[in-house]
Amino acid sequence: MKIRGFTAFLLTLLLAVPSAFAADGAAIVKGNKCDSCHKMAGPSAKDIAGIKARKAPDLFYAGSKFKKDWLVGFLQTPTVIRPAGTVYINNIKRGAEDTVIAPAKCASKLSAGDAAASADYLMTLKDAKMKTGTAKIGEFSKARAKMLIVKTEACNGCHQIEGKGGFSCPTWEGIGKRLNPDWVYSFVEHPQYWDPKTWMAKRDLDDAAMQLIVNYIDSLK
Repeated sequence: MKIRGFTAFLLTLLLAVPSAFAADGAAIVKGNKCDSCHKMAGPSAKDIAGIKARKAPDLFYAGSKFKKDWLVGFLQTPTVIRPAGTVYINNIKRGAEDTVIAPAKCASKLSAGDAAASADYLMTLKDAKMKTGTAKIGEFSKARAKMLIVKTEACNGCHQIEGKGGFSCPTWEGIGKRLNPDWVYSFVEHPQYWDPKTWMAKRDLDDAAMQLIVNYIDSLK
């Protein structure tokens, strides 16, 4: 009976650890003033003025969007994901030839422990309406996927894909480590649900095409 009682106590303690860790992460995020750049509560900006005032991506649905392991690494060593900044029109210097003002990296570099706790917290920030299980990751034709993505949908007009393409939107370098495939499916299907004033067009694609896109993106590690 004593052993059972101790086992039950230990199990209760272990189950409580993730929520406690997330609570610590919330304090770390707040202490680092992440909300001075990131929007930690919805909704997204609904007009162009709100978009232009955006300093960093919204994080109030970070748990739906990102993969936790990537978050832990990024919070320790931030990198530039958007070559022309969060809002590229704010980083274009007009002239005979337009040039891009290099965006600054996130200034917060957390320790491994703080990054793990913060990631635990960020993963609790989910959109309850997002469908899960929509992305079917498995074998796919990379040639067909690239034809759809580059030739038909011209995603490389705004995104850098395998080192080539535009710079006005997030790079696809390492995107498979970064993004949750179910979120990718949802965003491509209806980008304005996530960001009402995003300049990414809503596409009319069937599930087969969506799965090609999602699988290709997830393969870019």
